[in-house]
Parts: sequence; structure tokens; C-alpha cells
Amino acid sequence: MNTELRVEITTQSGVQYQGAATGVVVPAALGYLGIRPGHAPLISSLVTGIVTLHQEEGDAYAAITGGIIEVFDDCVTILADIAEMAAEIDVARTREAMRRAKERLQAAYEGPSVSYADLDIDRARLALARAVNRLHTANKAGLLG
Repeated sequence: MNTELRVEITTQSGVQYQGAATGVVVPAALGYLGIRPGHAPLISSLVTGIVTLHQEEGDAYAAITGGIIEVFDDCVTILADIAEMAAEIDVARTREAMRRAKERLQAAYEGPSVSYADLDIDRARLALARAVNRLHTANKAGLLG
């Protein structure tokens, strides 16, 4: 039996990661899902969360926002709406995005004179969720110090 998976994480921008892993953990719609070599064929939707790539030299992490996963014949393909490897996360930019999202949400809920459309509130919530996920991913990878 094969002891490795071939893994590819792809977005509309192109391939974000391509390589081997001994296991993969993804944020599926009903909870985190673990994949090992020899896993049964699978297609599942993904939600915002952290992808963990177990590798012999140590784990690697990616922040994703939605998408789907396909597992077939020891190949794991993740088609993510947004994906960023932990090493590529700009922590300062992420903290600023989180601050702005919190500010927009606070203004929407506190100010009776401020009229925000539901769409703006939803956008701010999604931006906050993405920023928090990116910071959690960077922290898990040991990048926050």
C-alpha cells in the first residue's frame, strides 16, 4: 500500500500547493475530516478553516475559505475559493483587515444614524472570519511568535 498522498490545493489564481503528504486534515462542512493513503473515494464541500498537511519533515498549514475536496486513488485535490499557505500570510495586513472588519461591524450595530445594508454587514462578517482564520493558521504554524 502507498504511504503518501499526492496533494494539490488550487484556487482561481492557480496552484497554491502541490506535493506529497502522509495525511491531510480539511475543514469539511460537517467537521474536520482526515485523509490517509488508501482512503475511499470522496467528494465533500469545505468551509473556512485550516488545512493541515502531515509531512515527514513536519506539518504544513493552509488557510482556506470554502471550496470542495476530491479524494481518489491517493490523490487529494482541494479546489478552494481562497487559499493561502501559512508561510505566505502577511500577519500585519491580516491584523489590519481584522481591525477594519470589526470597526465596520461595530459601526453597523451601534450607530442608529448609520444605515448599512445587510450585504455590507455580511461582507464585514466574512472579512472578519477570513482574518481570524488566517491568524489562527499563522499561529498554528508558529509564525506569530
